Amino acid sequence: MVIPGIVIAIVTFPGVIVHELAHQIFCYLCGVRVIEVKYFQIDDPCGYVIHEQTEDPGKVFMIAMGPFVINTLLGILVILPASIGFFAFGGIANILDWVTLWAGFSILMHAFPSTGDAKNMVEHILKNTNVGIITKVLVAPFIILVYIGALGSVVWLDALYAAAVAMMLPNLLVGML
Repeated sequence: MVIPGIVIAIVTFPGVIVHELAHQIFCYLCGVRVIEVKYFQIDDPCGYVIHEQTEDPGKVFMIAMGPFVINTLLGILVILPASIGFFAFGGIANILDWVTLWAGFSILMHAFPSTGDAKNMVEHILKNTNVGIITKVLVAPFIILVYIGALGSVVWLDALYAAAVAMMLPNLLVGML
């Protein structure tokens, strides 16, 4: 069964919001002016950050990859208490656990940067004649992974990533206790 992307975005809206907020945070950290932000809308795209262009490859990379860092870390923090409870005690205790599992999973599910972010890195890093070959070689695998992650959402790769992080990390922590 194919579920339209807009339905998935509505169900996982906390992840969309955090994804766009992550772009905005990294714009501020990199000193790149933000022109417009839409954290969530029922349209395509479901959210966006329009910012001034920069030719600094480090800034381009950080802004593009910001959601992967922030969504992953925040998703883990949100989901961890309920996940540990699930693995340690064998079940979900209450409605708050269900809500934190949903919110954390939603945030993790939107960790992958978009194809637009990958295109921006291609344009401003790989095609930039002022960027050295070593930087291009180091960034290229990330761009490939971004494309795989973004395009892989058609086959639920984003959900698989969220489930893997949500289950493996807490399971490892409980195993260490």
